[in-house]
Amino acid sequence: MRLRPVAALTAALLLTLAGCSSGSPASQPSPTPTTKPVLSDPIDLDYLSSIIVDDGLGRALVTDWNAQKVRAIDAKGTELWSMPTRIDDERGGAEAYSVGDTVVIHDYSGKTAAYSWADGTKQWAYTLPGGSESCHMPEGFGSQTTGTAPILGDGDLILLSYYGAIEEPGCQPTSADGNLTVVALDPKTGKEAWPALSVGPKSRTFGGARVNISPDRSTGYLSWEDDGDSALTRIDLGSGKHSTISLEQARSVDDTGFDYYDVLPTTEAASALYVYGTDDPDDPMSSAVTRAAVLDLPAGPPPAASPVMAIADTTAEATMTDTFDPVCTVDLQFTPKGEATCVQPQLYASAIKYQGTTGGLKAWEADAPEAAFDSIGFPGAPQTAPVDGPEGPLVIVPGLESGVDALDARTGATVWSAGDPRPVGEVEAADDGQFGMPWGGQGVIPELGLVVVTDAGWTRFYDSATGKTVSERKGSEFAALSSGRRFVLVSDEDSTTMWAVVDR
Repeated sequence: MRLRPVAALTAALLLTLAGCSSGSPASQPSPTPTTKPVLSDPIDLDYLSSIIVDDGLGRALVTDWNAQKVRAIDAKGTELWSMPTRIDDERGGAEAYSVGDTVVIHDYSGKTAAYSWADGTKQWAYTLPGGSESCHMPEGFGSQTTGTAPILGDGDLILLSYYGAIEEPGCQPTSADGNLTVVALDPKTGKEAWPALSVGPKSRTFGGARVNISPDRSTGYLSWEDDGDSALTRIDLGSGKHSTISLEQARSVDDTGFDYYDVLPTTEAASALYVYGTDDPDDPMSSAVTRAAVLDLPAGPPPAASPVMAIADTTAEATMTDTFDPVCTVDLQFTPKGEATCVQPQLYASAIKYQGTTGGLKAWEADAPEAAFDSIGFPGAPQTAPVDGPEGPLVIVPGLESGVDALDARTGATVWSAGDPRPVGEVEAADDGQFGMPWGGQGVIPELGLVVVTDAGWTRFYDSATGKTVSERKGSEFAALSSGRRFVLVSDEDSTTMWAVVDR
């Protein structure tokens, strides 16, 4: 599972000017603000919890893992309402998005619904077609947004796409045309924004693969198999118009013998990254080695008239060339201002490197500690969130000689370092590669200019521009952090400590 991006929401102050005329003063004195945003004192919640989304104004939706429910809370930790939900541990629990006065929840039950932030009143609901006998079961759909953050803006859609791979013998197609694969919902109404897309009854998707969205959030890429042929569909996310090309000839570069592959769009519309590699079950570190090729894409054929995706009859062929340049192949994450970033650890024969980009083909490299493999860039990894620095976007990572490094997301240069040097102990055979104390996650509070990190038993708030420690609190060794726009939660076994931005 993948991990979902943190977004910014800013408020505007309307000044009313009275008595303005040709003889009036040029301006009036600005009123003195009566409140200012500050970080609250720590608040104890008596349940194991993590944040799903907040509204950027003082309300948050959190998962209560032990009670198997979601709770809406305010900045004091007071419950506004709660409801049972389907908890999917492997995929990280329920997913949610904030849009105005409502919160939209997708919980892998086949239903997506919007509720009032104030009292939990249901505003709309959407139910995926099919049932347990379907080849694409409703429970197999995950969600994502076309925007850069779970606090949705104008025009942002919610995509429901099929994550499954194995189809039961004798399963039933979703419709006469085939199997439902991608649905786009208008988050304000719950209605389909454009006709849902399907694959034919003899086609299949790759497990865990979702729609990969271009850095400018305009185009979706979907890799799949069209009746035995390797296919790539490009989707205009504004209209749902789509076209599909074959990758059979281009894939001759791929010597793995695997059917599965993935195609990641970049800032260069005519070029993408084709990602493949090895996964040796006898070598746990093999998954840390990424192989990639540059896929040069022809202009798309005319948009298909049918909502059923299929390879178009065209002579245009994609071409592919292996690359040994550093690349970044994990999901893009966006700063509060919407700047794209990507960072992942990469294992070499004698070194470990961070590799990162802002959405381009070629990545920079920076030295990384062994702890990076337990911390970032893999499904289910602790939360990370890039930040807007004074000179551009920063990515926050475990430091090589310090607890935390802030790297320039465009170059990989270290902007600041903070925290205690990382302790490294012996690796036990049963430890599956844990190196030293675990990284518990990292978030950003843009309104206060703070980066927050839970690492090596401490939760620390740093000035995002300088790395200076602003506040810290001792916790347990295995505490885990999750955060939103105005909330930070650090959970440990059966309880949670919360901080929130409050106006005083």
